[in-house]
Amino acid sequence: MKNSIIVFLVSVLLLTLSCGGPSPDIQGTLTVWHPMTLNFEGPETKELSHDPNPFLDYRLQVLFTGPGGQIYDVPGYYAGDGKGQGTGNIWQVIFAPDQAGTWTFEAQFRRGKEIAIQLDPNAGEPVMFDGVSGNLVIAPLDEQAAGFLKWGRLEYVGLHYLKFRDGSYWIKGGTDSPENFLGYSGFDHTVDQGGKPDGAPFLHDYSFHVRHWQEGDPDWNNGAGKGIIGALNYLASQEVNSIYFLPMNLGGDGQETFPFVQAEKTHFNKTHYDISKLYQWGIVLDHAQNKGIKCHVVLAETEKPNETWLDDGNLGIERKLFFRELVARFGHLLALKWNLSEENDFTVEQLREQAAYIQAVDPYNHPICVHTHPNNFQDYQEIVGNEMFTTTSIQYKPDLAAEHVREWRQKSAEAGLPWVLDMDENNPAGTGLTDTNADDLRKRVLYDVYFNGGEIEWYCGYHARPPENIGGDLTLEDFRTREAMWTFMRFARRFMQEHLPFWEMQPMPALLSGESDAFDGGSVFARPGEIYAVYLPQADPSGILDLSDASGELQCRWFNPRTGEFQGPARTLQAGSAIELGAPPDEPKEDWVVLIKKD
Repeated sequence: MKNSIIVFLVSVLLLTLSCGGPSPDIQGTLTVWHPMTLNFEGPETKELSHDPNPFLDYRLQVLFTGPGGQIYDVPGYYAGDGKGQGTGNIWQVIFAPDQAGTWTFEAQFRRGKEIAIQLDPNAGEPVMFDGVSGNLVIAPLDEQAAGFLKWGRLEYVGLHYLKFRDGSYWIKGGTDSPENFLGYSGFDHTVDQGGKPDGAPFLHDYSFHVRHWQEGDPDWNNGAGKGIIGALNYLASQEVNSIYFLPMNLGGDGQETFPFVQAEKTHFNKTHYDISKLYQWGIVLDHAQNKGIKCHVVLAETEKPNETWLDDGNLGIERKLFFRELVARFGHLLALKWNLSEENDFTVEQLREQAAYIQAVDPYNHPICVHTHPNNFQDYQEIVGNEMFTTTSIQYKPDLAAEHVREWRQKSAEAGLPWVLDMDENNPAGTGLTDTNADDLRKRVLYDVYFNGGEIEWYCGYHARPPENIGGDLTLEDFRTREAMWTFMRFARRFMQEHLPFWEMQPMPALLSGESDAFDGGSVFARPGEIYAVYLPQADPSGILDLSDASGELQCRWFNPRTGEFQGPARTLQAGSAIELGAPPDEPKEDWVVLIKKD
């Protein structure tokens, strides 16, 4: 902390000496990967102002140049008083530097009709603090920092897995529910507009998780944040590392989540943003990153009124501003994925236009994807190989999960751009992941996805509101109801991260024969000749593994997916031919993993 204060003071001195104008106030820790906020004093206005509209008729861009010559052109936004109130003269930009040393910055602040959505840097006219510049001294990586801050940005690196810039490859194991995670009673001006579930108005309060809030955690309004912050703490304790949510579901199912000043469908509302609500969203999403939880941001919902809420479904003023505001306020997050639409109905041309605009305003090049209808890959056939789309978001029938992963690993690799294979919604929608079916889905889906080279988020089904039911897609309040799966998923991910070079492995089901056909048989994930991970949904019979592509002695161990532990003694196998896997240490009718590798 002392070093951070010294860095901060040195940086402020440098700013004062070099900027030639009013220096911005800086908030945050000036350390690699930590977000910092630069506060510029601009024109006095408010979130409801119309002429000029502070969100649309001003544009703040700050050009950051790093010690290695890297350049980030980062969008800023109107922030009211800078502390969550909607009136004031503060414009902010948030930046997460990727290298230690001296950075320079220069602010571009321009005014003009609808200038915020224009990409031409010379549009409009310079005003106020335009041209203000300065230096920032950034401290080295803090290897003890919280969450993702010690590893850096999670990036696409041309393989089937994302990688942290200063850390390891990553495997997703997340929650796909509730999609209206931000439909939370503790956020300002959050009101149910009559969406599902039908009946009395419903907002999340996550009261079951207030107990998981800890001293020192963020909060606002004397306890308003404790439920949702506690929910993230619980998920992190279970090593759930991704959460799927909609930032705008007006016209969709829940109809209580939106960033605008009001919910009515007017152009005014859709071009004016609720500063206090977005300030609180920022607190929550920053906390998610600090707890190691990726933000999977779904930008549209499949219901027609939601798809057409902005610009009648096109990429116009309203949708461009929506994208820009989200990027400006949350694009600094290190682990983030933009999903263009749930169960996509946009045309492929519209998807390309949307992706291109997001890439143009997002300086960090976060992964972009689009969600499918169940087992429907019409859109993927047209976008595979397009460099704007690097990940999937597949809705699937459980028994087809492994097949889908293998198919799109192969097709994307053949197209020259290997996709990250994210399986993001398990059918049937009326069931999903419940409090009773984790054993079945472990055997039917979890290891099939992981051992074929994919990743997963669990959809919790469309269920009635609690306390009458366990909650699900819209009504999930208590994440503990799915703790059995969080536990199994944690065991599986730890196994892969600790024992497998999974980013170098590939699905090879043809190597296994003669195993039980329960749950469609076993899976094999291998780096041929060196390491083989075999999943057997039922280990009696365990079958025969072809090791003809290996040589010498290999060590074989049995791993129990139900306990997360290896069991029984290791044994030595002679490679070079097909070998019988033999019997597990106990419970042969249950599922087991066999790990075979060079000693």
